[in-house]
Amino acid sequence: MSDRTGFWSSSAALDWEHGLVAGTGSLGAVLSGTPARHVVHVCHEEFFLPVNSAIAAPRISTAIADVRAAVVAADTDAAAEITSRTAAEDGYDGRLIWTDPFVPVAALSWAPDGPIEESTYRRVGDFTTGRVEVEWSASSGERNSIALVPDRAAGSLAIELFSTEDVMGVLSLDFGADEPGDGDYPSTDYGVFLAPSEPVFEGGRLLIEVDVDAEKLSPFVREHAPSPWQPTGARVEVDVPADLDPHPADGGVRVRIPAGVAVSLPIRVELSGGLVGAAAPETASHASLFAASALDLHSGVADSVSYDAVLESARAGEPDGVLAALELAFAAGRHTIISSTGVLPPTLVGIWQGTRRPAWSGDWTQNGNVQHGGVASLVASGTPELFTSYLRAIFRHLEDYAENAERVFGAEGWLLPARFDSHGRSNHFATAYPHLYWMAGGAWVLRLAWDQFCATGDLETLREYAWPLARNVMAFATSVAFTDDAGTLHLAPSYSPENTPANRNNPLAVDATMDVAAFRDAARLSIRIADLLGEDADLAAWRSFADRLPPYRVADDGTFAEWLDPAFDEQLAHRHVSQLYPFWYEEDPVAQTPELRAAALETIRRKLDWRDERPWAGPDGRQEMAFGLVGLGLAAARLGDADAALRCVESLARDFWRPNAVSTHDGDSIFNVDASGGLPAVVIEMLVQSQPGSLTVLPALPASWRSGSIRGVRARGGIVIDQLTWDADGATVSLALVPGSDAARHGDVVSVSGLGSTRSVDLSHGPRTIRLERLPEAAPAAGY
Repeated sequence: MSDRTGFWSSSAALDWEHGLVAGTGSLGAVLSGTPARHVVHVCHEEFFLPVNSAIAAPRISTAIADVRAAVVAADTDAAAEITSRTAAEDGYDGRLIWTDPFVPVAALSWAPDGPIEESTYRRVGDFTTGRVEVEWSASSGERNSIALVPDRAAGSLAIELFSTEDVMGVLSLDFGADEPGDGDYPSTDYGVFLAPSEPVFEGGRLLIEVDVDAEKLSPFVREHAPSPWQPTGARVEVDVPADLDPHPADGGVRVRIPAGVAVSLPIRVELSGGLVGAAAPETASHASLFAASALDLHSGVADSVSYDAVLESARAGEPDGVLAALELAFAAGRHTIISSTGVLPPTLVGIWQGTRRPAWSGDWTQNGNVQHGGVASLVASGTPELFTSYLRAIFRHLEDYAENAERVFGAEGWLLPARFDSHGRSNHFATAYPHLYWMAGGAWVLRLAWDQFCATGDLETLREYAWPLARNVMAFATSVAFTDDAGTLHLAPSYSPENTPANRNNPLAVDATMDVAAFRDAARLSIRIADLLGEDADLAAWRSFADRLPPYRVADDGTFAEWLDPAFDEQLAHRHVSQLYPFWYEEDPVAQTPELRAAALETIRRKLDWRDERPWAGPDGRQEMAFGLVGLGLAAARLGDADAALRCVESLARDFWRPNAVSTHDGDSIFNVDASGGLPAVVIEMLVQSQPGSLTVLPALPASWRSGSIRGVRARGGIVIDQLTWDADGATVSLALVPGSDAARHGDVVSVSGLGSTRSVDLSHGPRTIRLERLPEAAPAAGY
């Protein structure tokens, strides 16, 4: 078996959520329909509509001492009431304010003249180029196809029509009938705020303009100025060559597709208003980015087997089908994420949308979706340069983060919001979801920025992004923490994303484990960054801060506590797994006791068992929120529990993918790319773990992965694993130093461990390939 480079499906997409996707990183298109009429929804990564309020975060700081006192006294009802009352005094009316929605710009359709005879129908995707295509044939032998052809390097996207016979039909460009998705929330039809022009055909082009109708916005929205980044309109053009004999027709243009000629129709999107308009940064081609990494689990299932059949086999529990589903999900996920990473990172839906009623606004949700979804595997799977897209998006709204910190907590530094897109203001919250009190966002971004540096050694990017983050995260952390009589620091009000303690009516608490762990990690990283860059900072104060944070604890039920104050009881029956933060990236020294590690493993097993009790999508099922499985899988892999990690990735590949090669938010429900980025991250963590100067191979290898290989893993310390292969006898590792990565390591010797062996490998003279033989567990480690 070789690397997966594409897929095919025998099923049609009757709606956009099941459609084929293509993208240049900035332009996206979704292809759905049947031979009678195919539709392409055209999208742009910047097209967030300025239709929701950009009101500043509420000024809770005037009452934050009272909120904190109530939470410390475990009177969270009072704390929530003070929050609501104080927000109301600052202009909030109690309604949940959503981020601005990511929506399609327009829809292009192709309807050949009938009658349409179809004997076979097939959808095909090429992961190496990003091209996707539907093709159908008649019993007469006539073949037809429609393809989406992205060119990442040129930033262009085209639709390609082909037939073996002359075909007449109508090509239409319009606003597009709204197609609600299967997970619409909220129910607002944001299309009512748009004023599309009538589509026209002129100068050899179909074109339509779509503008925001400001008069339709509510007074509450108009009262608060939108972000300067937001576009207020868009223009879509589709070139129609003269040799197609185009003539205006109702809703479009009638054209003739000549027999045997592949006709390319370039699509362009121009935005107006706001600060957008920059082209995607100079980058490699889609082909080279995809080729950077690959997984082969030796499933033995040929490429000639459809994705539909692979999923059917995997869901039936057939071992080879499960392995093939994992191979395809790894490749398809990377293709999806590369296709939707441009100037900005993938949103919840990448850069694709077919409805103006988007689930969760199609934004960037930072309490897990982005970090364990869209950007989770960008660095490790060989494309660390793409991760900078996330930092670019974050750094658009620095003034908002300073404002959030001051208005909510009366604190210095930056407080990043749980959700954002066109602005960074913490105005999306409710009593049941007090996101404005979530503290860990900035520290989490800092961790990922550090890991990017560890893979590349890029000091300029570290200085440009990570150091400002470090300074301002630590300024916020040290000013928001308070001290008890014993000198221990605490955080309150603290919020473990979207979960509520079992003995409380709302989520507010003291010392959510995630907040404490993220700040402890941020202090360590900030000290390292300051040392590397030679920056002046109060490093002693940061060390003291980390040392004085409360320790982790084992809860009464034997799990790893989600809240460090024992007044707040565990609530394991929940999709989020934020308490496992200390086990996701590098060893947190405070969490490395046998008791705490055992408790973390118990949490993972209990969470997985809870999911498996009702293994279907919500609202009554528990197969929800793919990135929760990513968090469980990463922690399981780092803790060495191969079986638990395997449960996570098998569930993702089997239950969270559709035959269009795109993942879903819940089990086969709600178009969403979180699993596309998250599954490769977990698989890599099962096969390779690293810190500067050390590398562990096959740390969580399941017994069912009897042999296989992975290519192109980027490790901390500026190491690239060109290839890792394994079988029943051992493993072979080919590794090298990344050029220019000297700053990310302390020398050119790396310790490579795995399968009971440890080797010191000197890479100063170039790439090395070593063999690790599988040793009995009791055998001593070998070295040289």
